[in-house]
Amino acid sequence: MAETEETENLWWATPRFLMSAVAVLLLIIVGIILFVWVGNDDESDAAPPAQTQAATPTPSATVASSDESVCGLDATGGTTLTAAPEDVEWEFIGGIAAPKSAEHGPGVVDEQTGVRSCYSHTPEGALLAVAGQAASSGDPELYLETVRTLSVDGRGKDVTIERAQRSISEGGTNPPIEIAGFRLLSYTGDEATVEIVASADSGAELVYFTSSAVMQWIDGDWYTKYKDDGSSGPVDGQVSDLSGYVLWGPSVG
Repeated sequence: MAETEETENLWWATPRFLMSAVAVLLLIIVGIILFVWVGNDDESDAAPPAQTQAATPTPSATVASSDESVCGLDATGGTTLTAAPEDVEWEFIGGIAAPKSAEHGPGVVDEQTGVRSCYSHTPEGALLAVAGQAASSGDPELYLETVRTLSVDGRGKDVTIERAQRSISEGGTNPPIEIAGFRLLSYTGDEATVEIVASADSGAELVYFTSSAVMQWIDGDWYTKYKDDGSSGPVDGQVSDLSGYVLWGPSVG
């Protein structure tokens, strides 16, 4: 398993971090070592276009008892995920490729905001929900709306929204990243912890950043559960390679 350097927040939780991280990598090339944190498309015929909808559900304070997704996805699964989902195709949103699956979601793409929602109540659905939110960080406005729509209410959500708004006002941009792998750290049905690895090109080599998110099943969909400081999940940092991860991304499948 790849060793992880712990950092305070998710690499996709605020666009400024990833911009700083890649800038650091370029500085390393010329001999200056610094570390600061932020926040292709081979389409298959398996998945039809996602449905569109004017609004997405608002999370409630309690976990929904229904196993069915809010848009009727009825996929079933176990409690582990040791292989990449098979029926996935990738499409770019804001410069970062996001996964979609006819079986596992997103089943809804908001016509006005572009927010991708409605995932299956399975480990695969939780994985695609995390990857979709990570990919949304390529578009600051889309990321902000995704956090607003698909996060559990609380101080952590407010902090993340404030950071996203600040990044937009400061005109922050993101360098290109690509999802490269994952691990399912835990799954209980009502809660899943998913770790995603993304790669960034430093100009000399690919560098890998890993982050995790705790997802909660609420009202028929997966919502990100943030800590009070805006972070989510137990793992966050940089890894040397993809050892110990399931390879998965637009360059893999």
